[in-house]
Amino acid sequence: MARPKNQAAEVDAPEGATAGPSTSTATPPPTTTKPTTATKKASKSRKQKQPVLETLRTVVPNIFQECQKSAANHRKNAIMLRKIQEQCAEAAGENGEAAFNKEFIRNLNVVLAIKKVEATADRVVQFVSTFILCTCEKDRKPEAENMDEEEEDEDEDSSISATFVEHLMRHLLKGITVKEKLVRVRCCKLIALSINSVGALENDLYVELQKSLMERTRDKESQVRVQALFALSKMQGNGDEEDDEEEEEGGTIIEKFLDLLQHDPAAEVRRSAIFNIAQSKDTLPYILERARDTDTYNRRAVFTKPMSEIRDFRMLSIGERERLLRYGLTDRDDGVKKACTKMLATKWINQADDNLIEFLERLDVMGSSVAEDVLNAFFDYRADVIDTLSFNDIFWVNLSVESSFLVRVFTEFCRRKDDDAQFDKVVPEVVRHAFYIQKYSNIMQQAEEEDRPEAEFIVTQLLMIARLLDYADEIGRRKMFGLLREMLLLNDLPDKHLECIVETMRKISLNEKDFTRIIIEIISDLSESTEAEQEDATNQSEAEDDDSLDDMSMDLLDPDASRKRKHSAVDKSRRNSSATVVDEADKARKDLERMLNKIRCLTITKYMLERSSEHLQESSYMFGLLNTLVVPALAYPEEVMQDLGLQCLGLICSLEKALAADNMELFLTCAFAENASTLLHVLSVKIMFDLILTFGMGPMSSQVGEERINADLKKTLESEEPEVQAVAVEGIAKLMLTKVLRDAEILRTLIILYFDPATAKNNHLRQCLSYFLQVYFHSSYDNQVMLSEMAVPIMVKLIEMHQEYKNEMPTCVIMGQQLLEWCEPRRGLEADPEKGPVNKNIDYGLQANIAIDIVKAMFAETAYVRKFLANILHKIPLDDDAGEIRLKKLTLLIGNLKTKRPLVEPSGKKYLMTVEKNILKMFSEAPEALGDDELAKLAELTDELSFVNKFTEPPSTEKQNDDTQNTKGPKTRAKREASSKAKEKEDKFKKMMDEVDAMLETSSSEKEDTPPGDDSGSDIFDESDNDDDE
Repeated sequence: MARPKNQAAEVDAPEGATAGPSTSTATPPPTTTKPTTATKKASKSRKQKQPVLETLRTVVPNIFQECQKSAANHRKNAIMLRKIQEQCAEAAGENGEAAFNKEFIRNLNVVLAIKKVEATADRVVQFVSTFILCTCEKDRKPEAENMDEEEEDEDEDSSISATFVEHLMRHLLKGITVKEKLVRVRCCKLIALSINSVGALENDLYVELQKSLMERTRDKESQVRVQALFALSKMQGNGDEEDDEEEEEGGTIIEKFLDLLQHDPAAEVRRSAIFNIAQSKDTLPYILERARDTDTYNRRAVFTKPMSEIRDFRMLSIGERERLLRYGLTDRDDGVKKACTKMLATKWINQADDNLIEFLERLDVMGSSVAEDVLNAFFDYRADVIDTLSFNDIFWVNLSVESSFLVRVFTEFCRRKDDDAQFDKVVPEVVRHAFYIQKYSNIMQQAEEEDRPEAEFIVTQLLMIARLLDYADEIGRRKMFGLLREMLLLNDLPDKHLECIVETMRKISLNEKDFTRIIIEIISDLSESTEAEQEDATNQSEAEDDDSLDDMSMDLLDPDASRKRKHSAVDKSRRNSSATVVDEADKARKDLERMLNKIRCLTITKYMLERSSEHLQESSYMFGLLNTLVVPALAYPEEVMQDLGLQCLGLICSLEKALAADNMELFLTCAFAENASTLLHVLSVKIMFDLILTFGMGPMSSQVGEERINADLKKTLESEEPEVQAVAVEGIAKLMLTKVLRDAEILRTLIILYFDPATAKNNHLRQCLSYFLQVYFHSSYDNQVMLSEMAVPIMVKLIEMHQEYKNEMPTCVIMGQQLLEWCEPRRGLEADPEKGPVNKNIDYGLQANIAIDIVKAMFAETAYVRKFLANILHKIPLDDDAGEIRLKKLTLLIGNLKTKRPLVEPSGKKYLMTVEKNILKMFSEAPEALGDDELAKLAELTDELSFVNKFTEPPSTEKQNDDTQNTKGPKTRAKREASSKAKEKEDKFKKMMDEVDAMLETSSSEKEDTPPGDDSGSDIFDESDNDDDE
């Protein structure tokens, strides 16, 4: 880069001045000459040179001090600092620039080194970026006057700013690698704020700057990574395309952005990548993935920045548009939903020229699952558009896929908002609407195969609109009823049409009984038409057989005719063989048509039963339908017929309790049929749960028994089919939440399934259990008691599973803490007065029972299991709510565990010692022996003592301990004192336990003399225990 020239010019001596020594004679008066312009500038330069450089250490700090107060004076102070920079350059050239740069850096270092997050430091950083922008802008701005003279000054001024920027950037490069994190943050931030203002940089400086920022993207501080990404975002489009090296560097920046966008653990770093990454066809799919980010602000940022600023959303494929809109409109956070709605209602609609039809064309509404939600969100956000929509006769006559979808969604929106005036304005009267349905239905029947899907879609939208119409007009009602009846008799009618027609006929019918009668009549007409065709075919074949018999009788009467026919025997056999092939094909076709007709009848029956709640005994038509259509369908080998027949049978059973009880055996058998499909298994399990929820466990188990049902429910949980397993979990969760089912073994299976790695990919099952287990245990204290009784066996089972699947399961401590959290009575609804009445019978020391069971389990389990059980025991909070008796049980069990089954793992010993110390802290030193008045309470320790006596102390334990001590060498005084204290404490505890055993024997002998009905001892214990809890 060009360096500035020296601007300080030397001044010649005035004319007539003598250079020699002065004489005694009077000197002549000096000659007066008019000073030139160069002389004035030189004189001014000499006058300002020393003051400007001398005042740098006072003026520059004052400017830095002023800019800390407010950001409003930054521009003013930047202009002032620029003038000082120019004066230094004019006064001393390169030396002046160096002095200014040195003073500037000195003041900046004071701010960068601040060890706390201060707003004043941030203002100084902002001021420095403002000054860089100001000085670079002034250098690039050409002067209007003296262009020839200013060309030289412009070169000098540009060198001033370029030199300053280069010096500053090289200084900041040193700061982004220092140890202090705030220094690195401020240096990266200053580079990021100034990178756009500096203009072109030297190649070596640019490469060094880019390399250093790339390294900072791996910094351990997330703030540094954020600022480094922001600075690198300014370099994504820089560089000459012809330079292969710079293209490679640019590609590296994009790859770094994508890597941090996907894998950085800090949410703010991923957010910075979302905001600053360049949009292209290669990066848009990665940006779209962040719509499912774990951070709410990141998900919202996808819709507020990159997706809103996209040039044309057609850059995304149709599948990507579908996913993006579905993620946004179904997000659990309202802020994300609003951001997505605003994006499509303001930005994307503008790209479609504010035309809803064109906008829908870009969404492919026929195959879209989110287009309806998109339109509803648009109508909610853009209320101004609703009043402007109008659909005239020309619109209805020339319906397309998008226009029919638009009018259907808009009519449903008006009904949902109870806007009857707008609905009546949009929708035609019933007679005219029936005409439109008939018109487009005829088009559908005549359409080619490739055009038929679009015609079917338009008819579907019209039929869905028909469900919303008002049929108070009798003429319109009759017209619509006749049209729908005719359509039901058509062949190849889609299932969606059947559903809409049946639902509309339910609305048109006078009552439910009339609706059932009409549908059954239509089903009978369909069956009769098929039977009539079959009879015609049978009559035709019989007529052909009669003709052959007549020919044979004529042969008997006329021998010549017989001889004539013998000549054509070969031809006749050939014709018969070809006719047989044709008959077989025709028969197969007719069988297929007959089966398709039955499928259509079963489908109509299913839609009718789904909308019927009439009792079966009040409808005599149902029994005929059940015996003639539904039950025979189960005997067909085709899976479609079996599924429809079973579904219809389940719907009919939901109307009659006795019929449901009689068919429960059938549904249980179908649920585990070996040759049946997965769909049939799932359907059978669903029907079984629906019937139990509808009528209760008692009536449904009257024929098969409740034990059989519980066994089959558990069997469904062990199914190898994930769909069956998920449906079974959902159904059992409903039964348990409604208190229809209460089974500890099934509950144990559900908890193990929740942690089982085999169900990790079954999202339906995991999500259902995640909600159910939390609600089930916190909603009832009785459920927590049931869990506390089987918590330790579940823990042991999970620890054993974890030993085999370490990398696929949570840690044992996390699983144990989850079980303890479910057993916490304080988290339950019955313990919170704000959520309902408080249960006074709650035992807040319930987790102490789990602690006792854990210590008991540690006597018999393996070393691997005992290690984790000790850790889980350490996590149990033991306080005064546990009660004195339970704490004494724990001390008894832990003391015997240490002597009879000592732990090997150091961590297990540490956790066990910590638990024992925490318990002993609640007493003076150790639990004292009980008095005579508390002998009755010792009956509570009988089970624990009998349990402990089953185990004997290892005979070689003391000898091994002595050998170990001898091999370890001499101990320090502190260790010896600690060991002696521990031994004294242990001896004291053993002595106390001997006294307890003696008193227990005395109390047991006294208890034998007590009458059987005397419960005074237990009463005393109950009162004392209640006092302890209070």
